[in-house]
Amino acid sequence: MAKASKPSQQQVELLHHTLGLSIDRRESYRNYFVAGPGHHDMPDLEALEALGLMTRSRAPKFCADGDIVFRATDAGRAVALDSLPPPPKRTRYGEWLDADCCESFGEFLCGSRLPTLDARRQYEDGKARWQWRMYRRDGFGYREIAGEWADTKKAAKASYKAALKAHQQEQRA
Repeated sequence: MAKASKPSQQQVELLHHTLGLSIDRRESYRNYFVAGPGHHDMPDLEALEALGLMTRSRAPKFCADGDIVFRATDAGRAVALDSLPPPPKRTRYGEWLDADCCESFGEFLCGSRLPTLDARRQYEDGKARWQWRMYRRDGFGYREIAGEWADTKKAAKASYKAALKAHQQEQRA
C-alpha cells in the first residue's frame, strides 16, 4: 500500500482543530489534540504523524492512562494555514459589531437620518385611541420626510415609505 503524500480533507480539519484555527480565527491559540486508544480519529492522527505533520508526546498525569497528546509540527502548521479558505467578505453588520460605539445597528447605517416613530392619543366619543406616524429629520434637525398619521404602526410605516419614495423621485427629477 502506497503512503499518501498529501493529507486528506479530514486530516487537514484535524490540524485546524489541533491549532484552534477556523475561517474566522487565523491565528493559532493552542497546539494539542488528546486521543486515547480506540479514538475514532486515531488512524488520521497517525497518518499525519507519518507525513511529518504531527508529533506525539506523553499526556499529562491528569489524562487517562494511554492517552497521547498530538502536536502539529511547523510543516503541519504551514499546511493548516495554507488550506484555510479565504476570509468571508466583511459585512456592514460585522463592522457594526466591531465598532466602538453604543448606537443601534439602524443608527450605524442611517446616522441621524434613521426614521422615528411618533405616537399620539386621539379622543373620540370619550374613547382614547392611538395613532402613529414615521418621519425622518434632515442634518439640521428639521423634519425632512414624514408619513401620514395612521391607526397602526404598519400603516404608518407604509405611509412613510410612500413619502420617502416620492421624495427620492423628486430629488432625481
